[in-house]
Amino acid sequence: MWTSLEPAATTVEPGATASVRLRVRNTGDTVEEYRLQVVGDAAGWTRVTPDVLRLYPGAEGTAQVEFAPPRTSDAQAGPTPFGVRVQPRETPHTVDVAEGQVTVGPFAEIRTELLPLVVRGRLRAKAAVAVDNLGNQQLTASFSGRENGEELEVESEPGSVQVAPGRAGFADLSIKPGAVSWVGGTRKHPFTVSVLRAGVPEPVELRGTYVQPSVIPRWAMAVFSVLFALGLAFAVMWFQHKPSMSTQAKEKQGEQRELPQGDGMKEAPSPSPSPSKEEEKEPEKPPQDKPANPGGGGGGGDKDEKPQGPKTHTIRSNEGNGWYLEVKRGAKEDGTYVGQNPNLTDEFGKNQEWILHHYPESDTYSIEAANAPGAIIDQKVDTNIVQIFHAPRENIKSGRLPDNQKWKLERRPDGLVRIIGVRSNECIVDMQNDKSAVTWKCDDRNSMGWTLSDWEK
Repeated sequence: MWTSLEPAATTVEPGATASVRLRVRNTGDTVEEYRLQVVGDAAGWTRVTPDVLRLYPGAEGTAQVEFAPPRTSDAQAGPTPFGVRVQPRETPHTVDVAEGQVTVGPFAEIRTELLPLVVRGRLRAKAAVAVDNLGNQQLTASFSGRENGEELEVESEPGSVQVAPGRAGFADLSIKPGAVSWVGGTRKHPFTVSVLRAGVPEPVELRGTYVQPSVIPRWAMAVFSVLFALGLAFAVMWFQHKPSMSTQAKEKQGEQRELPQGDGMKEAPSPSPSPSKEEEKEPEKPPQDKPANPGGGGGGGDKDEKPQGPKTHTIRSNEGNGWYLEVKRGAKEDGTYVGQNPNLTDEFGKNQEWILHHYPESDTYSIEAANAPGAIIDQKVDTNIVQIFHAPRENIKSGRLPDNQKWKLERRPDGLVRIIGVRSNECIVDMQNDKSAVTWKCDDRNSMGWTLSDWEK
């Protein structure tokens, strides 16, 4: 058997196609059938046509190897080796692999978001910028805040991030007003955050609003004014109508008499004898029989058994050392990121424990945060960001929830579990950082395989 690729190397742009020719010659002395299969990293977006060649002895056949990389991060930019396995049916031990190389052209595409768009705080506020790399090469993005004159100070930490293809990067924003508003209601300050990608002259601008309430709200000033006016009026009335205090008692005119002496002075009556200690003691009441323990059995009848709460689970990824899914910093507000932590910790309470609610009619689940009752895992609409969001308790119980709050738990052949969003049909992926987890197109990578403690489907 003889094989050859012509040419052995080619170039293709994402979203386009390119092809090379594979030649196969039967050098044996019997009719042979050759099965053709593409192997290597490019196999997911490469096909060979036809995939079977039947050749007589000494005959030669050709097949087209066609490359069609998608315009996504799945086809990373740069040279990618590939091979075409040629396996004879009659003599499979003489298999051959024709090797070549395809170079995928680069493309860049990012998606940025300010989270949230409106922040609130009297002395300072926090926000975040998310950068999703939708291209097929690593990018560097830097951040800068543009204040409204001297009214605001906007700082980002870190100042820049490097984001791998198919990943997301985050930066925290600290927003501080130039002056404290003590009285006067609520003020609104617009601000802008510029996201500049390396190699691109024009930045992407994200606009938000900082709402600054006064330290002393207007209602408190109104109540204080009313109380002050009432106190002032009371003081005026008191001093104008102060009552005069006088006495009608007068000394009686007449002779003064001396107090009687001797027999004329009666002795004060002696105090009545106090009862003895024995008489002071109250008769002891007979002991009352305690009610029998309704539960029966001995030893624990006086103790009330505490009701058991719902069963909780930890959710741990198979990527790296296995990071745990958690509610970031134990917060309970809607829109709080569901992130990852390399350590199992109770620093913020039960923010790493989850309650599974199963809906058998659709074989789907909602996943409730144990530290924030009523808050369930939610895929933010029109994004791939995973957060918590409160839902009515009766809806969590009955399953009347939108599809972006319901999940499928699918067991993989390796025993790990995929967590698949019903609305997006994308899997939750461990980003291996301390920020938000995201959803992405499902595959068999380790970061999409999860272990749920004490859970059997």
